[in-house]
Amino acid sequence: MDEFHGMDREKEIDEGIIDVNETRTVDVEPHYYTQTIKTETKKQRFKKMTALLIALGIVVGGSSVGLGIGLAKPFNELLLQPALQALNEKYFGNTQVEEDMEEPFSFDNIKTSEGEEGSAEIAPVSYLSGQVSIPEIAKKIGPSVVSIKSRYTVTDWWNAQYQQEGTGSGIIFNVTSNEVMIVTNYHVIEKAQNLVVTFLGSYSAPATVVGADSQTDLAVVKVLKSDLPDEIRGQVKAAPFGDSDELEVGELAVAIGNPLGEAYSNTVTAGVISALNRTVQLTDKEMTLIQTDAAINPGNSGGALVGSKGAVIGINTVKLVDTSVEGMGFAIPINDAKPIIEELVNKGSVSRPYLGILGQDITEDTAQLYEIPIGVLVREVYQGSGAYAAGIRAGDIIIEFDGHKITTMAQLTKIIESHKVGDKIQVKIVRGGTTKKTVTVQLQDKSKVNR
Repeated sequence: MDEFHGMDREKEIDEGIIDVNETRTVDVEPHYYTQTIKTETKKQRFKKMTALLIALGIVVGGSSVGLGIGLAKPFNELLLQPALQALNEKYFGNTQVEEDMEEPFSFDNIKTSEGEEGSAEIAPVSYLSGQVSIPEIAKKIGPSVVSIKSRYTVTDWWNAQYQQEGTGSGIIFNVTSNEVMIVTNYHVIEKAQNLVVTFLGSYSAPATVVGADSQTDLAVVKVLKSDLPDEIRGQVKAAPFGDSDELEVGELAVAIGNPLGEAYSNTVTAGVISALNRTVQLTDKEMTLIQTDAAINPGNSGGALVGSKGAVIGINTVKLVDTSVEGMGFAIPINDAKPIIEELVNKGSVSRPYLGILGQDITEDTAQLYEIPIGVLVREVYQGSGAYAAGIRAGDIIIEFDGHKITTMAQLTKIIESHKVGDKIQVKIVRGGTTKKTVTVQLQDKSKVNR
């Protein structure tokens, strides 16, 4: 009877006559745990509900995927990352969950004000045809040329110290959300203890040196956007850089800078490219420069030399000054400057192979007089350099370097520059006038050797 009654009950449940919502306790392995199971009411209702949930799941699921993709980034930035950061600081004492890796600076990645990558150029101009040229260049490039004032301490003959000021020019080459990057000459910021940059002729802000290189006479300084007056932040733009390898003699050259200081800020002078690849011997170095007859005066240093396409093709650096000389100014080719600027921004210095000596030429006459070999006399060896580590000492004479017979310091310098930092070189020296010796020198990074 109970058996038939049970069958009738199951039939009534299946037909929905009886609602069941009872709880049964099933002992499974009673020595370990007890599992509680709930049974659903109506099987038909369950089937309909399941179908409804599946359909709803498809609709909601599809919407959720789209919504999730859209909200993933803000959710990650606003909620997930701050939460992980807080947990990381609390339990591990770190200030960052994952350090953001800054991409190295490159001119290839600079975006113009229009949002396009690469250097922007204004429309080509013709100096001889009378088309829009110099005024257009002045309008486009002038606002990107700034004045740089440096203050430094000097000591006079009586050992008294006082502050002195120097003024030069600079070119804005990159503007980010946080800072303005400016290239100028090394000699403009050399020994500077304080720097002030003036934008658009009358708006000043403090600046700091990012990196400097005396050999190429280049330096990079930066100004924080937060230090700029609000009214000019949107007007500060980078100048487009051109291709100095495409220049031709006789082409238009426009110099923009601040000759004689801020009183003559954004002065524009015009001329032509007088010569290319001019070798100019300065006090402590030799440079290959663009020659122009556009007027370049003290204070123009670090300013822009602009070509006929309206882009910067050189950085004004020096002019020949003599009563018999007129119209001979020089600029660093922009293609030579670009890799130096990138290295200064990314590293703060330029890596160059360095032997680590102060040398003096031994001429043929000197060699005969003192009965010593022709070569380079080592006057001083800098501690920490490759020469110092290899055992080269003051008084030694370098007669051979990397298999080349050495006769002058200029020759030795050129061979060193053809190598890389870390290269190991065989060097032949003469010590005491008679003893020959071969040592192995590992070239060091010039910027890291104490001098």
